[in-house]
Amino acid sequence: MDALDFAIYRYLSPEGEARFWAGRRVVDPRVTAREIGERVGISENGVRSRLRNLTKRGFLRGTAVSPNPSLFGVRTQVAKLPVKEPGDVKRIFRDLALVDGVIFARDTLDEDERTVQAYFVSDTPRTMNRRAALLRRLSPTGELTEPTPYWIPSCERSLSPLDWRMLQTVRLHPDSSIAKIAEAQRISLKTAARHYHELIEARACWWTLGPDSEEFPLALISVQLAGSAQRDAVVGEILREGPGWMPVSGDGLGLEPTRASAIVAGLVPIEAPTILERTVARISELRGVARVRRTFALGSMTYPDWFTERIADRVPARP
Repeated sequence: MDALDFAIYRYLSPEGEARFWAGRRVVDPRVTAREIGERVGISENGVRSRLRNLTKRGFLRGTAVSPNPSLFGVRTQVAKLPVKEPGDVKRIFRDLALVDGVIFARDTLDEDERTVQAYFVSDTPRTMNRRAALLRRLSPTGELTEPTPYWIPSCERSLSPLDWRMLQTVRLHPDSSIAKIAEAQRISLKTAARHYHELIEARACWWTLGPDSEEFPLALISVQLAGSAQRDAVVGEILREGPGWMPVSGDGLGLEPTRASAIVAGLVPIEAPTILERTVARISELRGVARVRRTFALGSMTYPDWFTERIADRVPARP
């Protein structure tokens, strides 16, 4: 990926800022090639050509839709299972499907430590502790980090019966046009467009890169700040590095805005280790930076049943 590819890739996200849902980058399904072209300074056709090339190379392979867990009165927690042998990951991914409430898992190499991060939902501390105990049994070493809250902004909308049907439809067909969604719901294009945009604005759900699209072969650089007061200054310095850098949004998923002392510096090609190390060294020297960590996404697994069943309970039968 060259600088222009990075710039286009960046502006698939809202305002070009990174938000991550369980490790997958949130993208805006409403963004157009024309809008991206205006931001990066090339034609609409040029953007389309670049996007096709990124798709062929595996950076973009469709999208997926995740409902906001707050719609169901639950909170999201994340716990890490240590990985000792490469074969552990396949077994963990398989066995996590047996734990009710697990919604996502990611195989991650963070510096020299490899773990599977398990994301799960719970409505009470008792439920959380029970699910954590089950996860510990799945750990190859019997170890599990203490589950930590994964902050998510609440949905700002009370969903109507049509909203629930729309949510069910976009989950099944995340890349569908609004016209196709309107046809599936037997409603007008205007009504479908209004509900579609309102669901996104209210954070009832979000679109991410699809299950076959990962952020690799890109290294995610996480920057731990000495304090949240340095955030704006450090972000400004990082953005001056070039168009490939993506600061994490102030309301990025997983980090509570008032307490966030970490930012995502950017995405760097793994196949360019010299650039990666030079970048880490340069960012480490910035004032206000306490620590810089490299993270490599090795794979992931989605467990949709928990959401699917609860959405189905809320979708009224057609007359």
